Amino acid sequence: MSEAPYANPVDFDLPYLDADPVSESGLILMGMDAERILAILGLAALTADPGSAVLVIDAAWHDGEIRISFPAAVAAGVREWRRHRPALAAADGDQFRSGSPREAWASAYQVAQCAVAATAGTTVTACLAACWFRREEIDGVTGV
Repeated sequence: MSEAPYANPVDFDLPYLDADPVSESGLILMGMDAERILAILGLAALTADPGSAVLVIDAAWHDGEIRISFPAAVAAGVREWRRHRPALAAADGDQFRSGSPREAWASAYQVAQCAVAATAGTTVTACLAACWFRREEIDGVTGV
């Protein structure tokens, strides 16, 4: 009888059972391309401000739907990146960048929390952390 062709258990890593949802979402964000990360950041920023959220929902109430084009979401994300990038750079202090995705996420998220925690919600902070982790690519897309 031959052995089943399963992957070596050492090659498969489940998430930590006690990992917080922001970290798990952050790992997903870090794997996205720059424009998708910026679009998520833009959408998060558009709905993070109470006044903007009211306008979006009011438009949905009157028109029956919420429609934000991908380019508009990316443009909003670019504005947020340009607004927060100097604070992220100041908070970073040339931290060591780990090759471990979980450690790299924790480091990037810590930088984002230090830079924007007082002014941004969790979703914006997480998106900025992913942008900070991928800052060379994000800078290329945003022209920073």
